[in-house]
Amino acid sequence: MESYFDNLGQERTKKCYPIKEWIEAGVRFCFSTDAPATSWASPFAPFINLKAAVLRKAWNGVDTGQQHQVNIETAIKLYTKESAEMLGLTDVGMIKKGYAADFLVLDRDILKVPPDEMEQVKVLATFIKGEKVYDAEF
Repeated sequence: MESYFDNLGQERTKKCYPIKEWIEAGVRFCFSTDAPATSWASPFAPFINLKAAVLRKAWNGVDTGQQHQVNIETAIKLYTKESAEMLGLTDVGMIKKGYAADFLVLDRDILKVPPDEMEQVKVLATFIKGEKVYDAEF
């Protein structure tokens, strides 16, 4: 966030990534953890970015555009369903009959986690096409 504040100032930074406005206008987009659209604190963990989308606050609590907040369901959809569709993938991105059985098992219900604790969520297992490919116990 420091580079945004240094280059744009706090008020202009609040106008960056007007996610809520894009959704209302019907703009197609998705979230990702690929650089440079990443949280450098933990570049492979989407939970920090989910937290940022839901709270719209910097790591130090500074408002980064709270008028553009989205709920956790919308943020997850932008990481999963919308990103799959952007890539032209038709059978991934949702848990739905006929779709690939790609999913994560988390250590808690992400829909019930207080937003300010979201970066603490841990992946316990990862399944791709129904097969476990990662297990945190190993």
